[in-house]
Amino acid sequence: MTRQLILPPGVTNTELLKRGIIQVARDFGNPTEPYVKVPDLPDYLDMLDHSQAMGKTKYKRRLKEEQERRDLLLPQMKKHGLASVVVLEGRDASGKSGTAKHIVEDLQFELFDVVHAGPPTPQERSQIYWLRFFDRDRMPSYGEMRILDRSWYGELLVVPVDKLASKEHVHAAYPQLRTMEWVLTDSGIVLSKLWLDITKDEQKARFDDRIEEANGKYQESDERARAQWDEYTPYINKMFYHTGSRFAPWNLIPANNKLFARVQSLTIINDDMERAIRLAEANGR
Repeated sequence: MTRQLILPPGVTNTELLKRGIIQVARDFGNPTEPYVKVPDLPDYLDMLDHSQAMGKTKYKRRLKEEQERRDLLLPQMKKHGLASVVVLEGRDASGKSGTAKHIVEDLQFELFDVVHAGPPTPQERSQIYWLRFFDRDRMPSYGEMRILDRSWYGELLVVPVDKLASKEHVHAAYPQLRTMEWVLTDSGIVLSKLWLDITKDEQKARFDDRIEEANGKYQESDERARAQWDEYTPYINKMFYHTGSRFAPWNLIPANNKLFARVQSLTIINDDMERAIRLAEANGR
């Protein structure tokens, strides 16, 4: 039985809700609107239905359909002076790398790149925190796609949880990132922001599998992620609330079932590209 949901601010896309996706797209009068503390922060994560699943037969069919649609959309993106940037975030072990791989599967290499953004280097720490995502051709040309496997949103998650900067720095980052994303989208970037979410039990099961595989994939950071689960949760919800905008919404995808998450991720990206192409055509661009 589907539970009745009282929708928090920004959640209005009923089409996505039917597919099990929570989209946070709030109206901001101005992207530079300063951070203001919200007493009763919405718990967007609690809304997710983690029972969402997809069988292998349907998965193969739907993935092929969406990959074929992607291949038709990218040349149209180039024609209209558009490019795709996918911000891929989520809990540790939520399947981000596997999802990125299937988003670009069979796509010509020169059209895409998966940017694995690890911790900043000493040089990058001495620069504006988001500058490194615009270095070394990390942003796409028209008709290309870039997937950021972790992104500038570390500034709103890792930084406050690990206390790497002051509260004032983090609070300033909310309008800074909104403004930067507004500039990107206004310049022809189709920005798809995806959050892959899993339950605490599912994360433990996946970490246990990593340990059993004994292939070095399980790291000390995995243990820290488990220990800091509850610390991250309010910052994640705060991130959705303060940076989920009409021009760059957050799409929250239940990812306990990896097949479901992969198909939904590519479908959202394709929908975003298709919407941007229709708008460009309507405006004679």
